[in-house]
Amino acid sequence: MARSFRNNMSAASALLTTLSAFLFAVLVSNTSALSTQAPFSASKTNTASMKSKSPMFEHLKFDSNPQFDVLANTKTYVVSQSADETFNEDYYAVDYVLRGPVIGPINRDDLAKSQKGLGIKAAFPDIKLDTFGYSIDPENPYRCFYFQRWRGTNSADLDSYGTIYPATGIEMETPVSVFSVVWNPEGKIVYEQVGAVVDRLEGNTEGKAAVFGMLHTAGLKLNASPGDKVFGFIQRIGHVVGGMGRSWSREDEIPKWWTDKSRGADANDVL
Repeated sequence: MARSFRNNMSAASALLTTLSAFLFAVLVSNTSALSTQAPFSASKTNTASMKSKSPMFEHLKFDSNPQFDVLANTKTYVVSQSADETFNEDYYAVDYVLRGPVIGPINRDDLAKSQKGLGIKAAFPDIKLDTFGYSIDPENPYRCFYFQRWRGTNSADLDSYGTIYPATGIEMETPVSVFSVVWNPEGKIVYEQVGAVVDRLEGNTEGKAAVFGMLHTAGLKLNASPGDKVFGFIQRIGHVVGGMGRSWSREDEIPKWWTDKSRGADANDVL
């Protein structure tokens, strides 16, 4: 019986040794195979080849091969915006369009006039834009996203097209919002998207970001949100009357590549 037990133990030991050797061989084999395989991403669909459902955004991909550093250019642009009292118009393409949740499409000339008449920067002399999270769109190498949180104190009166709103003295913090710019192959900004709120519960502007957060802090508490028919109606009256800046440009002054039919606070155009 003792001999039988020893024989069984020897057989079991031999089996374990064989299994260990086999597993080791498999492990080494797999490691070698992994080291010679193509990178995982190579077997996946290239996101840069994905076609946008919106012809407008497909157009903005151009040749998908920028000959300059889009991320670095975007960082330089954002820094210049934060530092300068005036905007460097050399950054913008002749067919530039800006769109926000309830503003636009607006061309560069109309936007510059609106910014001058609003007097928003003077009302917040300590305004600071905290920018982070720069990222290139994996489906469009000409497009760069980034996040911003705006802080500042309404310590000076707001002169909005001649109407004076006394300083509230309130220290503003907007919710984080997403911005993006699209550059054309010539290195000019052709499209700018602004102020898409990430979390409306953050900050003290009731979910309003960017300029709308500043206006809210200065006492202009506008109920502006995409699809709001009342606000959209007010915008259309202002668009017809004119004289106090535009929420979007005249139809014949919107660049031809912009094909979306929604204006201002309109609900999204249905493709």
